[in-house]
Amino acid sequence: MHKRWIIGLSSGSSLDGVEAALVEVEGIGLEMQPRLAHQVHQDYPRDLRELIVRVETASAEADAARDGATESPPSFGRRTYYGKHAGLLHRLLGEIFTMAALKVAEQGRLSMQQIQCIGFPGHTIWHDAEGRYASTLCLGMAPLVAERTGLTAISDFRTRDVAAGGQGFPLTAIVDFLLFRRPEEHRVLLHLGELATLVGLPAGGLLRDVVGFQAAPCNILLDGLMRKLTNGRELFDTGGKHAVQGRCIEPILQQWLAHPALLRKPPKSLHRHAFGDDFVAQAVRQAQENHWPMHDLLCTATHFVARAIASALKRFLPSAPARVLLSGGGIRNGFLWHLLAQQLPGVPLEKTDNHGVPAHMRKAVASAGLAALIMDNVPANLPPVTGAGGTRLLGSITPGSTTNWARCLAWMARQAVPPHLYAA
Repeated sequence: MHKRWIIGLSSGSSLDGVEAALVEVEGIGLEMQPRLAHQVHQDYPRDLRELIVRVETASAEADAARDGATESPPSFGRRTYYGKHAGLLHRLLGEIFTMAALKVAEQGRLSMQQIQCIGFPGHTIWHDAEGRYASTLCLGMAPLVAERTGLTAISDFRTRDVAAGGQGFPLTAIVDFLLFRRPEEHRVLLHLGELATLVGLPAGGLLRDVVGFQAAPCNILLDGLMRKLTNGRELFDTGGKHAVQGRCIEPILQQWLAHPALLRKPPKSLHRHAFGDDFVAQAVRQAQENHWPMHDLLCTATHFVARAIASALKRFLPSAPARVLLSGGGIRNGFLWHLLAQQLPGVPLEKTDNHGVPAHMRKAVASAGLAALIMDNVPANLPPVTGAGGTRLLGSITPGSTTNWARCLAWMARQAVPPHLYAA
């Protein structure tokens, strides 16, 4: 059995830092068995978090101007401001990705010579797969990671799928299939991040039957409301403690549930700004005009997330799941968890921790898996899931040191003929 070590990195919407996974991979391609050997969390400094927010806000404002939501397009000065700060963020994220990779290798007691490569998608600041010119942008300077670690860096997995006409989400579906499928049980993986993403793994264990899509807003709405209502004093509703004190405003809930983006059939992704700052500002104005308390608005938003997820499960999956495995920052919201359990009676809800992958490390482990697949010459996107016009090798490759790159080339040369993608 072939064995190798790969580092996987992820940067989530919670803006608290980078997760680094040292993954032992046995086997090749669709026969691989990834195992998390060590994990590290690298905090973002406060000024880096603030820079991420500034760049993401500037991106949203440019989008609003393009769609005619402002009187004039962004000025040259604003474009220069955005470019300067996006460039700086690109570099600084590369630095922190590098620190996380070096730390997880050191703590895992492996030298860089023992590791094959690093896989990381970067930090997404823009994604629009539905526009006239579908595009996506992730920051985090891959050449810097390769330069500092000496390891070949495989990044930017999503762009190739979008270029092939796909949604770019959820790209982790193929790794989720390898990690979590069970022939005897229909499972759904639910990632409660900025958006709620579903991956369905039907009983029978066939790759061609996997379903996946972005189902609803999640933390982008709940955290956005919390920041707006507290003037930035609180970044999120810890445990749902504020929302649980309110009551659900049924007319607003029904209005939000009728959002066209939620009713579209998969393959689909959600435009991250559809439920971002403008949506939040409008909701807060409506609450103020009707004298609704903050707790009521947060309660309604949490009900909305749970209802939208449950509705998507019932509408777009071929059958009800036997089990739902959860990951992402939203699992810390106890009120949201309670509402999901109410909406899915009789369906056990569990963290992915119970199945070999800590919930906060699922994306980092998936990044390592995606890196392994391109090394094995195996296309990693699933066209029925993303809507792409065919299977593609995913990721941009930045060679590491000459020694590491020679090892990677030798490995890839041995995998010249890939197995058929849907043979599993």
